[in-house]
Amino acid sequence: MPTARTVMQWTRRGVLGALAAGGAGLVLAGPRRAHDAPSDRVVIDYWEKWTQDEGRAMQNVVDRFNASQSRIFVRYFSISDIDRKASIAIAGGSPPDIVGLWNFNVPGYATSGAIQPLGDLFDSGTLRMDDYAPAVRRLMMHRGTPYALVNTCGTVGLYYNRKLFKEAGLDPRRPPRTIAELDEYAAKLAIIEPSGRIERAGFVHTEPGWWTWFWGQYFGGDLYDQPTDRSTASSAINTLAYEWVATYPQRYGVKNLVALQAGLGNYGSGQNAFLSGRVAMVLQGPWLANVIARYAPSLDYAVAAPPVDESIYRADEPISLLDSDVLMLPSGCPHPRESMEFLAFTQRPDVVEYLSTVHCKNSPLLRASDEFLANHPNRSVSVHGELAASPRAFIFPRTPAWPMFRDEMEAGFHRIWRLEDSPASVLKKVDVRMQQALDVSRRRLERRRAATGGVS
Repeated sequence: MPTARTVMQWTRRGVLGALAAGGAGLVLAGPRRAHDAPSDRVVIDYWEKWTQDEGRAMQNVVDRFNASQSRIFVRYFSISDIDRKASIAIAGGSPPDIVGLWNFNVPGYATSGAIQPLGDLFDSGTLRMDDYAPAVRRLMMHRGTPYALVNTCGTVGLYYNRKLFKEAGLDPRRPPRTIAELDEYAAKLAIIEPSGRIERAGFVHTEPGWWTWFWGQYFGGDLYDQPTDRSTASSAINTLAYEWVATYPQRYGVKNLVALQAGLGNYGSGQNAFLSGRVAMVLQGPWLANVIARYAPSLDYAVAAPPVDESIYRADEPISLLDSDVLMLPSGCPHPRESMEFLAFTQRPDVVEYLSTVHCKNSPLLRASDEFLANHPNRSVSVHGELAASPRAFIFPRTPAWPMFRDEMEAGFHRIWRLEDSPASVLKKVDVRMQQALDVSRRRLERRRAATGGVS
């Protein structure tokens, strides 16, 4: 279990001290250099986490940029454990020119001074913040300053099996809109044997179980208040949300839900719970269409906005998580001006839509072309785009302590799911531990600012 002592920033002194203690060789634990770059160009190195189809698509973008001009040559490196290796390289004074990470990395990297602001791209008119979906704008920023650009993003929608809806007497043109309706539909879609064994679940919070922390959002809650730097996990709204979560193991039985989960197939397979019909409704991102196309192309599915508590339902302003991958410029990178030119290229609408199509995600831009919508592998990509455009789309809590938040909420969720503790008790414990960590992190930042004359 993480503690406040585990929350730290990758400062140069801290990283190098850890490396010295851990032995030689880790400082340069990055990619080996390629030798195929033209000698008459400025060479910039781009580290990214993607492999296979996603990596090949990004390599195509790099190749297009390299062919579009004759001054700069980008080298693409696929790096495992990239956030750790990037931190080490930056702290050690040997960063790549560009690094591709996750949006939740932005606050920690920005606070520690590991990345450079990208305001020049917007101040010069090269890019326009208004071209991006509202939630995308928020995740590119840290305390009012742009530090990252988004190359792909996805919103979470409610995927439902239209065939199973018809069989259960439900209108496939009318998905559930509220939490109460979700519960009603789930009960009608479920097939429960006399022994209590769940043959089919209408809906279950643990499928896919990737976002155990976000249920409070669909009741109007949040885990963290950034202006005051306070953990708000145990708010009345969040407690209400997790009391709702607990009604499922109370209704179906913990053992039966655990047995159901044990019998479900892997996400990227034909035995995926949604594809196989073992779960009729799931919250998922647009990338699920790639799995459907590969293993169940005839599946009759549709996508809708995630159901929310009736008290906050507004049809024109749905609530959904927006997750994304980001591009950032490390502090001390060798070629910042040339790197910004490549970053600007990646934000061209045609490039954004190409990458989003191959990655099977919605566009981070506020407006998508008709061609993009018509040719996208996800038949409901327009729904995901509408979710991204909503002013109530939400993103990961903007704190460097997010990894600990995620781990605390993950552990707490499973205690609630197994009925080992009450939601109120679990969330109060999360608040205590998280506030201790936030306070430690804030004091460390204040000391660093004092030592550097106000510079983080």
